[in-house]
Amino acid sequence: MKKKILIIIAIIMILSTIIRTAIVSISFLNFSNEIILNQSILIKEILQEVIDKDKFLQIIKKSEHIRDLKFEKVKNKSIKIDYNFKNREIKVILPFSNIENLVITYDGNIYFDKIIKALIQVITIAILSLIIIILIVNYYLTPYLEILEKIKQVTNKMLKGDFNVSIETKLKGEAKEFIDSFNDFIKKMKNSFGVIEEKYTTLIEKEKSDDPLNDAKETIEQLANIFTYKRLIEDDINARNILNRLVDIIKSFNINHFAIIAIDNRDKKAEIFYSQGDICCEIEEKFENCRAYRLKKEIDSFKYPHICVMHRCENNYVCLPFSSGGNFTGILKIMEQNYENLKHILPYIKAYLNETSNVIEAKFTLELLHNQTIKDPLTGLFNRRYLENILVPIINGALRRNEKIGFLMVDMDYFKKVNDTYGHEAGDLVLKTLGKVLLNSIRKSDIAIRYGGEEFLILLQNIKDKKEAYKVAEKIRKQIANTKFYIGDQTINKTVSIGVSVYPDDCQKSWECIKAADSALYEAKRSGRNKVVLFEKKHLT
Repeated sequence: MKKKILIIIAIIMILSTIIRTAIVSISFLNFSNEIILNQSILIKEILQEVIDKDKFLQIIKKSEHIRDLKFEKVKNKSIKIDYNFKNREIKVILPFSNIENLVITYDGNIYFDKIIKALIQVITIAILSLIIIILIVNYYLTPYLEILEKIKQVTNKMLKGDFNVSIETKLKGEAKEFIDSFNDFIKKMKNSFGVIEEKYTTLIEKEKSDDPLNDAKETIEQLANIFTYKRLIEDDINARNILNRLVDIIKSFNINHFAIIAIDNRDKKAEIFYSQGDICCEIEEKFENCRAYRLKKEIDSFKYPHICVMHRCENNYVCLPFSSGGNFTGILKIMEQNYENLKHILPYIKAYLNETSNVIEAKFTLELLHNQTIKDPLTGLFNRRYLENILVPIINGALRRNEKIGFLMVDMDYFKKVNDTYGHEAGDLVLKTLGKVLLNSIRKSDIAIRYGGEEFLILLQNIKDKKEAYKVAEKIRKQIANTKFYIGDQTINKTVSIGVSVYPDDCQKSWECIKAADSALYEAKRSGRNKVVLFEKKHLT
């Protein structure tokens, strides 16, 4: 800074010297021109008056300032003055008559010497002035420039997070007041930033960077986003909605290869909720072997290659478990090639997962409690309470859309013999297997319900006619007849009887349809079992 200012001053002084020299030179030339021209005109006028011009010319030529005086036979309408620096002479051409010009050549030694002397004086004065000004400016300006340099150095340190700095000066007055104010500002910044850094590092575990101020700004912005995210997921209806929001958050960090795995600790089931790219492991089948799930801690193959035996690809990965202490465990698996970028964003992602953990566990637990009220704990199928809630809406919806609903009442034949022969535990195993067969035999839009004991009700939504209902019922009957029911080391075969009714062909109200299907089931039992019977009005008598 100091050198730049002094260079600028020098340039200004040099330019001003050049301008002053040019002005002096022009002024001197103009003054000289007037003297020489006046003298030349005087000589011309005398020559025009005297009779003996040659004698007068001889007298003039003897002048020490005039080298030559002559007439030329060339007409020149204007006065002309030529300066010849090489020969150090000045030539003046004056119109004398109609046929000739008067040419006077003056000796220019004295003239040019005076010009050079004047220029040397001007330049010398300018140089001396420049030196004096630089010395004065340097003396008075240096302390202020040193302050600016110190402020620059201190500011650079502050940008790197070092606030243990201050500035000292010997200046007094306003400069001293400014430095004191600046030092007070540094102290306040140190205290404020220390508190801010302490607070946000307790929320987000991050390594200190080379740019702590910008890092603090970014972290605070992320904390604000995390707070907004938490408020949103608290208002979400269920765990799946929360996980969908989490997917959007991960994508917002420009991560293109990741997966979210949802594990139900109660039912011991794992589901790949979302995946983008090959997740490189069979966690749905063997989630108990997942290292992140077993240890409930972060798994980082960038630091420890081949750390998890389940990962079958060569790429690196980071697995982050969340909500791992209750009914639900989530695992975020990230397969990002740019580790430096991943290290930068990982603390933020962990903060999002921390906020997700408590909320999603609460939502998942509420869902479990709700499912316990509407699902049969033995078979996992819906129970009669659920049926009571949905039956009327399903019938009303079918009525509005002009659709048909199939009602299949399924009952296992001679189920009492299973309990009597093998015990109630064996009976429970048979019912579990039966429930799985029923679910695998219907569409996702259909509903399977444990109606009571060994009786099951299936609602077939939006079917064409009775033939379609009968076809599904026959499929279920055959599937169960071909199923091996395992009881310890033994296997047994069981059959079912099925009664079928269709809304609105056989009934107009929901419970009428169930009663009609039950009547058809009774007919199937009465007429030999292991068969499907379509409802007819005679079955009610």
